[in-house]
Amino acid sequence: GPPGDRGPAALDWAILNGEREWGVTVLQAAEEMDAGPIWAWRRFAMRDAPKSSLYRHEVTEAACAAVLEAVGKFDAGSFEPDSLENIPGAQDVWRGPARQADRAIDWQRDDTRTVLRRINSADGMPGLRSCLCGEDAHLFNARVAAGLAGAPGEVVARSGHALGVATRDGAVWIGHAKQVGEKQVKLPASRVFADEAGSLPEHP
Repeated sequence: GPPGDRGPAALDWAILNGEREWGVTVLQAAEEMDAGPIWAWRRFAMRDAPKSSLYRHEVTEAACAAVLEAVGKFDAGSFEPDSLENIPGAQDVWRGPARQADRAIDWQRDDTRTVLRRINSADGMPGLRSCLCGEDAHLFNARVAAGLAGAPGEVVARSGHALGVATRDGAVWIGHAKQVGEKQVKLPASRVFADEAGSLPEHP
């Protein structure tokens, strides 16, 4: 995370909280987690995207740039890393693990944007656990389903391999799902819930 944003699930919480900016920090190892002297950092604008996509793009690009800067400072031999107090705007915030209970969807109350944030925060690992078609499953690859509506939590349509689930103010497409269990794998949602998908109207 950016300077001062500490903990094992900092990006998960940034997505859940709807942060518009995030970042990465190159730290010197210290006894306390994420609390060492700071060698470099980068900030970037957050997209409304799954955690896995942010890691592959913005986080990777920012981390590479920050590491190269830190290596250059180390090679120079005279640089002294900063403490958090010297970083403008930085605050020391500890964020613990993001549990399934912290991400849980309340289909009756959560609007579409909140549902997407919750699923995005757990995509690709561990996936957000919720009830779909009367079964507990891990949900992945969600996006807005324009033009769909229904009773919140109800599966109302399919589009290719995705299933449309109504929210209180619209709907979302769920692209992939995984049944609960150690040996289960992530599959297209229409395959995981094949019996239910077969009777749903097709939506473009």
